[in-house]
Amino acid sequence: MEKLKPVSRNMLSKWSSSEDSLARVFRNSSWLFSAKGVGALLSIFYLAILTRTLGVAGFGEFMVIVGAVQVLTAILKLQTWQAVVQFGVPYLLAGQHQEFRKLSAQNFWIELLGGLAACGALWLMLPYGASQFGWSNPVAQAIMGYGVIVFLSVRSTPIGILRAQDRFGGNAFGDAIIPIVRFAGALILFLTTPSMTGFLIVWGLSEFVSFVVMWLMVWLREETDHPLRNASALAVAPPSRKELLAFLLFTNLAYLISVVRERLVVVIVGFFVGPAAAGLFRLADQLANSLNRLSEVFARPLFAELSRLFAIGQSRELRALFWRSLKASAISGGVLFIGLLLLGKYIIVLISGPEYLAAFPLLLLLGAATIISLAGLGLEPLLQAAGRARNALVARLVGLVALGLLMIAFLPTFGTIGAAWVMLISAILTTIMLFVSSRSAIRKPQHPAPNSRKS
Repeated sequence: MEKLKPVSRNMLSKWSSSEDSLARVFRNSSWLFSAKGVGALLSIFYLAILTRTLGVAGFGEFMVIVGAVQVLTAILKLQTWQAVVQFGVPYLLAGQHQEFRKLSAQNFWIELLGGLAACGALWLMLPYGASQFGWSNPVAQAIMGYGVIVFLSVRSTPIGILRAQDRFGGNAFGDAIIPIVRFAGALILFLTTPSMTGFLIVWGLSEFVSFVVMWLMVWLREETDHPLRNASALAVAPPSRKELLAFLLFTNLAYLISVVRERLVVVIVGFFVGPAAAGLFRLADQLANSLNRLSEVFARPLFAELSRLFAIGQSRELRALFWRSLKASAISGGVLFIGLLLLGKYIIVLISGPEYLAAFPLLLLLGAATIISLAGLGLEPLLQAAGRARNALVARLVGLVALGLLMIAFLPTFGTIGAAWVMLISAILTTIMLFVSSRSAIRKPQHPAPNSRKS
C-alpha cells in the first residue's frame, strides 16, 4: 500500500501540471464541477422545498415568473463573457494587460446598459402578467424587485475575465454562492412562512451576492502574467467595433435561442395549458437541466482552451482535442441516460412526492434532449472560437424555428408530452447542424490570428 502512495502522488502531480489540451480542460472543469456539484446537491433540497410548499400549480407559477425574467434577460442583457475570452486571451498571451482592462471595461458597460433596458421592459410588461395570473400587488412588487436585481447584476463580464485569466477556481466560487444562498433562504422560509414572494426575494438575493463575489474575485487579483504567457508572442491589435459587435450579436442570439428553447416553452405551457401542467413540465425540465449544468462544466473551459489553440494556430492539437472531447461527452451522455431511465421515478418521488410522478415521461424525453446536446457540447464552443459564431447561430435558429412550428402542431393536441417531444426533435436537429459545421471548421488549416503584429 505504501508503494502505491508515491505512484498516486506522481500521477496527480503530472495531471495538475500537464499542458495537454484535454488535461487542461478537465483540470479547469474540476473547479467548475466542484461548484456545480455543490449546486446540484443543494438544488435537490431547495427544489424539494419549493415543490412541497407551493404545490404543483404554485410551483408552476413560480417557474413561469423565473423563466419569463430569464427570457427577458437573454433578449436585452448581453452576455459578454465569450467576447472577453475570445478577444482577451490573445492580449494576455502577449502580456497586453492595459488592452485587456479596456476590453473588460467596454464589455461591462455593454452588459449594464442592456440590464437597464430590461428593467424598463419588465416595468412595462408586468401589469399584463399580473392580470393574466391574478398576482397580488406584493407579488408583482417582488417580481419587479427580483427582475431589477437580476438585470443589474453584471456577472457575465467578471466570469469572462476569470476564465480568460485561467482562474476557474475563482469562477467556481462565485457560481457556488447562488445555490448556497438559495438553499439557506429556502430552508429559512420552510421553517417560518413559505410564500412565493419570499422565494422571489431569496432568488434575487442569490444573484446579487454572486455578483458581488464575482467582482471581488476579479479585484483581489494581483497583476500577473497568464500561465501560458509567451515572451516572444506578437502584440495583438484590438478588434474593430464592427468585429466586436458582430461577435456579441451572434453569440448572444445563439444564447437567446438556447434560453428561449429551455425557458419560454415553460412559459407557453403555463399560459396555454395551465400552471399545474407548467409545474410538472418544469420539474422534469429542472431535473434534466441538472445534466445540462454538468455539460457546461466541460464546455466553458473547452471554449477557453479552443480560443487559445486558435490564437496560436495549433491545427493538429485542435483537431485532436475536438474528437477526444466529442468521444468523452458521448460516452458520458449514454451513461447519464441509463441512470435517468433506472432512477428517474425514485428521484421524482424523493424530491417532490408521488403527486409529481406524472412528470416521469417528460423527464425521459427532456433528459434525452439534454443528453443529445451534451454529446455535442464541444461543437458550439469550437465554432465560436473559430470565428464562426454565425454558423452556430444558424443551427440554433433552425432548431428554434422547428421548435416553434412543431409546438403549434403538437401542443394543442398532446399537451405537455407533445411539448417534450418537440424539445427532443429540436435538439436532434440542432446538434446535427452543429456537427456538420464543426467538421468543416476543423478541416480548414489554422494559423495565428491575422490581426497580430510585432511589438
